[in-house]
Amino acid sequence: MKQALVEKIESRFLSYSEILDSCSEEMLHAKLTVTKTKSLADHFWCVIGARESYTIAIKSGKWSGFSCSINKLNKNKLNFALKTSASSVLAVIDDISDCDDTRVALLLSLNEHEVMHEGQIIRHMYGLGFDIPSSVKWA
Repeated sequence: MKQALVEKIESRFLSYSEILDSCSEEMLHAKLTVTKTKSLADHFWCVIGARESYTIAIKSGKWSGFSCSINKLNKNKLNFALKTSASSVLAVIDDISDCDDTRVALLLSLNEHEVMHEGQIIRHMYGLGFDIPSSVKWA
């Protein structure tokens, strides 16, 4: 089960990288004209923070709260942090010798968070008329 879940998470990681690569700086900060909207950069910030937070949680076996290392939302910083956070998640998963029910639940929550934001990002991009990479599964 762990391997199947890791493959799903890796797929989401690749999708996010391809989406971010397709965005200009202007696209990252564009917002829809609806209430409670976030920019693409805001979504990426949340994804990165969740990855960083779940890395800590998976390593320790318990949730310790949310935090994000990114304080400036530009494409270069987001790109670096997106890749770094993905590598950190995969490394901590690889290091787990005891993938108990708590850690599996944390991995499932991380995957759920990734999928939820990916759907929001796709909808956001469609709403603003942006092209979405053809490799993105849910688009």
